[in-house]
Amino acid sequence: MSEQVSECIEKQKIDHGELKKTGFWLNQVFMIVSTIVGVFLAAQSGLEQALKFDTLSKMEDNYYLRMSLYDELDDAVKELEAYAVILAKSPPKSVIQEQRPMLEKYVWQTMKYNPTTLETPSEILSEVRRFYSKADRTIDQVGRWAISSRHASKLLLEQTEYFKNGPLLNLKNSAEELKRLLAKEDIQIGVLKGE
Repeated sequence: MSEQVSECIEKQKIDHGELKKTGFWLNQVFMIVSTIVGVFLAAQSGLEQALKFDTLSKMEDNYYLRMSLYDELDDAVKELEAYAVILAKSPPKSVIQEQRPMLEKYVWQTMKYNPTTLETPSEILSEVRRFYSKADRTIDQVGRWAISSRHASKLLLEQTEYFKNGPLLNLKNSAEELKRLLAKEDIQIGVLKGE
């Protein structure tokens, strides 16, 4: 009987030891699984934050791009209107050549290399392209005497009037909409960039 008792005690020790070993390995498995799940959830959250940051950063860059283009186009409209007033007086060819406006296209030209350019609505980009094209053509035609100065004046005033009240206004409104969207995300435009 004492042998049976000692055998039973040893089995209990062995069983208890096996249980400890099994518990240890289960604990290790759960720790590994929880680490993997934790890393996955952290990566998921980090990815979401990175994508949000990237989107907001592009929106901010595009806001500044649109406002720079707006300022450039606003100046171009004013120059063309001033030139149209000169042309309306039927000046001599020398005055037409001397007063010919040189439209600044720095922003428009550099937009080719900016990755956020195509985030600007395509109808606005198309209207800007048409505006520059028509203005350049009219200025070139009057400079070659292909059209009269009064007719060129009329064309330039029609072009600038349409552009001011349509596409240029749409460009400014689209930039303001970006500014409002960024403000909802607590991003203040111009705070760090000195606007």
